[in-house]
Amino acid sequence: MILGNLEKQNGKIYDFLQFCLTRLGDVMAFNSLVQEKILDFEQMGIPEVFNRDLQLLPIQKPARNNLAQVIVGTRRCGKTYRLFQEMRDVIAMGYKHETMLYFNFEDERLKPYSSELLGDVLDTFFAMHPAAREEGCFLFFDEIQEVPDWSLFLRRVIDSIKATVYVTGSSSKMLSAELASEFRGRSLSRELFPLSFSEFVRWTKGMRLVSSNGFSSAEAAVLRNALSDYLLRGGYMAALTLPAVDGMMLMQEYAYRTVAMDVIERYNLRTPQVAMSFLSRCLASSARELSVNKVANEFKSRGVSTSRETLANLLTYYEEAYLVFSLGDLSRALADNPRSSSKVYTVDPGMFAAFSRAASKEEGQRLETAVFNKLRRIAPMARMGSLARLVFEHEGASHEVDFVMGDALLGDVFRLVQVSVDLVNPKTRKREVSALDAAMEKYGIDEATIVTMDTEETVATEVGSIHVVPAWKWLLD
Repeated sequence: MILGNLEKQNGKIYDFLQFCLTRLGDVMAFNSLVQEKILDFEQMGIPEVFNRDLQLLPIQKPARNNLAQVIVGTRRCGKTYRLFQEMRDVIAMGYKHETMLYFNFEDERLKPYSSELLGDVLDTFFAMHPAAREEGCFLFFDEIQEVPDWSLFLRRVIDSIKATVYVTGSSSKMLSAELASEFRGRSLSRELFPLSFSEFVRWTKGMRLVSSNGFSSAEAAVLRNALSDYLLRGGYMAALTLPAVDGMMLMQEYAYRTVAMDVIERYNLRTPQVAMSFLSRCLASSARELSVNKVANEFKSRGVSTSRETLANLLTYYEEAYLVFSLGDLSRALADNPRSSSKVYTVDPGMFAAFSRAASKEEGQRLETAVFNKLRRIAPMARMGSLARLVFEHEGASHEVDFVMGDALLGDVFRLVQVSVDLVNPKTRKREVSALDAAMEKYGIDEATIVTMDTEETVATEVGSIHVVPAWKWLLD
């Protein structure tokens, strides 16, 4: 009635009120969606989970100025379930379910994301559970990097609310000092990857083994068999529940979805086909050197318009999304752009197998990818230069060591790791041993490692000892 009279009296006022009512309806619908998502989780309960080996801080009692814990990693590697694992530990300590807020921002109904969304989520939760504001709460925010100004919001929460905060995201930009400078000193970050070999054995075989304890012949046989499966199928848990071919198809979907969301959409790329094609090339090149210039020329010869700069940027975006990692030479590890001659590695040996044309025949690449991934896990947040390859001259001969750990800035090396399927061929044996022996002498190290499929021995040299270790033992944590 009122609107009808206003329409007759003043069309502009009527239009304005109609707009306000429409906007109010949109806001109410949006808040209803937020409430629905919170209720869905509370009614679903915390799922049973496979406990991952990634260690977080001991559970902090909710308080102002608690350190937020940030978990980053590729999509579908298990970050959400690591949060569920933490929630179960919180409940086991005696806290009530009503003190916990879980919210997953990877939901197309929330788009376009606005910076107000985070405040709406928190306000809705406190309206539903007023005691949580006074008594303290546990906040679990999944894929929060989707929302603008997330780090500013978290700083305000940490400074002003009695809470313990957990955050996940699928971009290494969440570790960037430039992005999160206002968040610096208020969080600790961890990287999560698909299952390690130790986790794979525990999940598929029900065995928790530590290499230092020694193995029975039966355990060694199980581990040898498990290694072959792991190198071909990898550590994406959902893919492991499917037949091998279907599992590979699922991993392909993971990769393409990640590029669609974290590369094409995030950076508003106008050449999505190039992004998808180059991704396939990178993933299929794991443990091999990748020349951006060469790939650009190949694309152009097939009539695909692109440039070296475009492909170099794409490789950076793939790394941000934890799909592919590039490994430069130690002498250039701190260079601005070492990628023109870097080796690349996929985040998981199964992901490489899913994109390789002949994965079953490329055992060496799969083994080297698995070794890289273990070293990548233990490198401190992959601090620049802490993990590299080594190509050098020594006494007139050229040598290459697959992996060195150390400090590129200081030119210091403390760990040398070579990878070879076996050492049966005398030329292969001489090449691998000679490279390590020369590197040991160059950097003053008296021990090094060669990881093989099944060989175990110690090779004594004038410089020190080279331990030849089977991967089924070396990959265990």
